[in-house]
Amino acid sequence: MKQIFLVLKREYSTRVKKKSFLLATILIPLIFPAVIFGIVYLGTSDGDSSKEVYVLDESGYFQDSFSNAGYTYTYLTSNLEDAKAKLQEDDVYGLIHIPEIDLDDASKTRYSEFSFYSETNPGNQAMKNFESEIKRELEAVKLDRSGLDPAVINSLKVSVSLNSFNLSESGEAKESNTNLSSAVGYVFGFLIYMFIFIYGSQIMQSVLDEKTSRIVEVIVSSVRPFQLMMGKVLGVGAVGVTQLLIWIVLMFTLFSVGITALGGGMETMAGQMPAEVDMTQNQEIAANIQGMLDTIPVAQIVVSFLFYFLGAYFLYGALYAAIGSAVDSIQDAQQFMLPIMLPIIVGIVSLTFVLQDPHSPMAVTLSMIPFTSPIVMMARLPFGVPTWQLLLSMVLLVLGFIGTIWMAGRIYRVGILMYGAKVNWKTIAKWFTMKV
Repeated sequence: MKQIFLVLKREYSTRVKKKSFLLATILIPLIFPAVIFGIVYLGTSDGDSSKEVYVLDESGYFQDSFSNAGYTYTYLTSNLEDAKAKLQEDDVYGLIHIPEIDLDDASKTRYSEFSFYSETNPGNQAMKNFESEIKRELEAVKLDRSGLDPAVINSLKVSVSLNSFNLSESGEAKESNTNLSSAVGYVFGFLIYMFIFIYGSQIMQSVLDEKTSRIVEVIVSSVRPFQLMMGKVLGVGAVGVTQLLIWIVLMFTLFSVGITALGGGMETMAGQMPAEVDMTQNQEIAANIQGMLDTIPVAQIVVSFLFYFLGAYFLYGALYAAIGSAVDSIQDAQQFMLPIMLPIIVGIVSLTFVLQDPHSPMAVTLSMIPFTSPIVMMARLPFGVPTWQLLLSMVLLVLGFIGTIWMAGRIYRVGILMYGAKVNWKTIAKWFTMKV
């Protein structure tokens, strides 16, 4: 145990003292939200000028009817061939062609005669915008021809909002928020996915560096190979936990400062508002935030995240260490990476279906399998998971990483001292059964 602690201490101290660790730990909580904000801003921004679109309306129903924001429409009176030629000559986004259509057939509800011409493929949202504009105008024309009162038709339309509540065993109803649960589940599942790759790769690289430099020959003279492997796994894991805890503290601090600044700004604005508005602004903001947090089990999610983070790291970290001990270079390691990466990829790809129905047989099964449970269970937790399922998943994960550590240790003890050998799956299986 003393030897494992010495290796752990060495791995931890050398990594924590690096400038790259300090920079990543401090900058990522600042850069990551900024990148997300930038992507959202650029994705929703229409730019400085609207995109110009030509409209060739041969039906006569759409003159000056297009009004979608982000586009300016120019109506042409030429034929289609001349309109296409003008589109190629001018710097415009595209051309909407509306041929002559028959609206007298009341049984016809689908119209596919319309066309959009452009020099590049338009985005899905742009096509949906144009289709929506055409649909709206056709409905207006058909409604006008029917002689029905538009006000009566509009009065028949309704909007429905379904409130969601969870019932406890005592019958108490607690409001839930499906959208927030989906967002939280995806974020925590993706964080597990990201951490497995980052810290698993660090273990493999550390083992490879010591093996290729032959330093390991000196180390194993005083430390058993299994102790060396466990020290590395625990040391890099301790670095990950340290970084994670610092991130949590920084994010919580930034969140608190942001809320305080927002409240101060609201107080400043409230000074210029009526007294009754002044009294309710900050209370409303605090109530909305608290209400959103109350819809998810925050404490359970945080504790479970730490558990699944460590469980997934130990499970996959030992396998990464085994691969690092078996090969002589990163290039040689690629052939052994797919079996390890495949369950992780299955877990992250399945999140789309898990979030759609977190209690489906597929979601429950994947949340029990140790190789996928860290990702899938974290996605399910915000929706509420039966206690027996959560405990069973945790027990299976513990058994899973104990099994992978034992298996990886048998490969590591032989592979760490092998140099220049042509390694394949048959060779690794031989090492696993070898008595030393």
